[in-house]
Amino acid sequence: LFWARDKTHLWLRSAAKVAFVLGVGRLTNRPVALPVAALTDGIGAFRAHLYAAFHSGRTKETPAGSQAMPIARDTLARLSGVSRSGQRNYEAAASITTRINYAVGKIYSKEAYQERAWQKGTAVFVLEDYRGRQGRAGQRYVAWQLPNSYVGAHPQRPKGRQKRINRKLKDLVMKGMPGNVEHSGRFRAEGQRYFAEAKKAVRRLASEPNNERYWSSRSKESRLSWWQGLG
Repeated sequence: LFWARDKTHLWLRSAAKVAFVLGVGRLTNRPVALPVAALTDGIGAFRAHLYAAFHSGRTKETPAGSQAMPIARDTLARLSGVSRSGQRNYEAAASITTRINYAVGKIYSKEAYQERAWQKGTAVFVLEDYRGRQGRAGQRYVAWQLPNSYVGAHPQRPKGRQKRINRKLKDLVMKGMPGNVEHSGRFRAEGQRYFAEAKKAVRRLASEPNNERYWSSRSKESRLSWWQGLG
C-alpha cells in the first residue's frame, strides 16, 4: 500500500497513489502538524494521534467560532476501522474535545413530536426555552440529539501541496493507476448535511428537498452546540 520493494530497493508511493488505493477521491480537510512525541511515545500514541489528526483537519473557523461538524461514531468506525471503545480511548490519549450537539425543530405540538419521534426514536425530547434563546421565552420546541462533534488539538498547516496532490489524484481516478496495484473503487460524494450558515443550508435543501439540513446557532458553551433543523 505505502511502498514497493525488491531485493535491493524500496520505493515509497506518493500521497496521491496512497489516497487512490484507499478509495479517497479528493483531499478536503486541512493538513495538520503532529508533535514529535507522536512518533516517539510508542505505537499506541502514534495511532491515537493519527486518529486525532482526522478531527484536527476537520475543524473550521465559523461565525460561531472554531467548530467541527457532527459525525456519528458508526461513521468514524467505518472510515477508520476503530471501534467505539477504541475511539474513546484515542480521544482521551490525544486530547480531543467532544461537543454534544442538539437540533431544534418545530414549535411543540403532539403531532410534530410524534412525527419526529418516528424518525429519531428516543433521541427526541421537548425543549422548554426559558431564556428565549430560540424565540419567545417559555416557548416549547421539538428537539433531538445529533451526533457529537470532535475537535482535535493539532495545529492546522497551509494547504501547500494539497492542490497538486488533488490534481494528480484526479488523473488517477480518471485514468487508473499503472502497475499491479488495485484500488477499492469507493469514490463517492456524500451530500453535506451540516452547515455553519443558514443560507447555505437553505440553498442545499432547495436542491435536495428530501434530505435533512442543519445550521449552527451561536453558542458560548464550550461543550454544547445547538443546531437549527430543516426538512
